[in-house]
Amino acid sequence: MGVAMKNGTHLCLNHPAARRADYCHFLCSYSLIVLQEPLPEQSRSIDPRDAWMLFMKQSNKGVNSKKRDKGKSKKFKFGLPGPPGPPGPQGALVTPEELLKDFRLLLKGTVVKERERMNLKACEGCQEGEEEEERGEDDILALVAGPLAKSKPQHRVEAAFHCRIRRNISIERRSLQELRIYYIPQKEGVFHRGLGLNLTSGQYTAPVAGYYTFTATLHIVHGEQQKKGQQRARDRLRVLICVQSLCQHNISLETVAGLDSSELFTISVSGVLYLQAGQYASVFVDNATGSSLTVRSGSDFSAVLLGV
Repeated sequence: MGVAMKNGTHLCLNHPAARRADYCHFLCSYSLIVLQEPLPEQSRSIDPRDAWMLFMKQSNKGVNSKKRDKGKSKKFKFGLPGPPGPPGPQGALVTPEELLKDFRLLLKGTVVKERERMNLKACEGCQEGEEEEERGEDDILALVAGPLAKSKPQHRVEAAFHCRIRRNISIERRSLQELRIYYIPQKEGVFHRGLGLNLTSGQYTAPVAGYYTFTATLHIVHGEQQKKGQQRARDRLRVLICVQSLCQHNISLETVAGLDSSELFTISVSGVLYLQAGQYASVFVDNATGSSLTVRSGSDFSAVLLGV
């Protein structure tokens, strides 16, 4: 549908330009062009209002129809997705320790800036004040960075034990004797993890090769009441933790003590030994005195695997 003009042109109202919102401007411009041309006497004038009303009536048809489903949005169809692009370069590996170190430096710089902002200037002869400020900074760093440090995965102890001698053990004079018959007390703080502890023989066999820390604490009682004049200078008592029961051949932990004048005394030995998997360690008492001794029940023997 269209409107015929006297100059021979034909204006189609379905033209795309006619569907624009600025068609009024288009129609007015076109009318001016037509009015500038000489019109024949028998030409009929075009009423702009009628043309506009006709345009509005025709604009509700076709693609501009109000009967179209407004709820459906226009969908665009695309082709199949292309192949994924190449992976980007791998970023630098940052360990939690490095992150914690950077955070501590950043926090320390913040504390220093805050102190400068508060105009806390160091004075001559007030070293104690500077030390207090440094301790204060360390306390703040420990308070804030402490939980971050705790979030680090902790090392798991794979092998450890703590046991005690079950009954009194008599050690004859001038003799070397291995201590046996232990038990694990049912008390708070006692630990036993992993395999290798033989409570009957008193030997601990290393489940894996590594560094082990051993401790033995023995409570000793004189078997016979000695007179002060009977003690000799060479009388001594040794407590050893030996590997494979070869105290002279293999490395061992050792403590040497003279006899105490009191009836009951305590002697301890501790240290670190490296054991191969399958090797064992045990406690020995070397009684190099002229009288028998008694190791009291409740004496301790313990070990912890430090690392491999």
